[in-house]
Amino acid sequence: MGELLNKPLRINVAAGDKHWPGGFVNCDKYGEADVQADMRELPFEAGTVDELHAIHCVEHIPRMELEKMLHHWNRLLKPGGKVFIEVPCLNKIAQMIVDKENNLRLTVMGIFGDPRDGKPGMMHGWCYTREELTEALEQCNFTVTETMPKFHIARRDMRLEGVKP
Repeated sequence: MGELLNKPLRINVAAGDKHWPGGFVNCDKYGEADVQADMRELPFEAGTVDELHAIHCVEHIPRMELEKMLHHWNRLLKPGGKVFIEVPCLNKIAQMIVDKENNLRLTVMGIFGDPRDGKPGMMHGWCYTREELTEALEQCNFTVTETMPKFHIARRDMRLEGVKP
C-alpha cells in the first residue's frame, strides 16, 4: 500500500476514449474514464497531483472560464508539479490562412472544431494565440515554457508547459 502512495499522480484530462498507460488517471466528463469529471472541476485533493496533461481539450471551454480552471489546476498540483497544454495555435493558423492554405483541418477546424464529430462539447469555445495562453498561465502562477507539440498536428498546434513554483 505504501508503494502506491509514493507513485506520481499523473492525470490525462478530458481523455475521451483514450486511456493512457503508465499510471495515468484518465478523466473525462463523458464515456468510460477512470474518473468521470469535468476538467473544470477535477475531484482531486489540493497539492496531490504531479502532472496534469490537457491535450486538445482546453479549446473546448468558453474563454471566460479559462483562468478559473487554471487556478483550480494550480491548487491541485504539488509544488514543482506541471501542467501540459496542447491546443490549436491561432498564430500558426492565421499565417496559414495568409499563405492561402486550403486544408480546412489546418485552418477553419483548428479555430472552430469539426462539426462532423457529433459528440457533446466537441466544438471549440476559443482559439488561443501563444501570447494569450502564456499570459493566462502566468496570471495563474505558472512558470511557462513552449515546446514542440507531441500530438495531433505540429504545424498547426502549440504545446505550453506550466510549472507550479
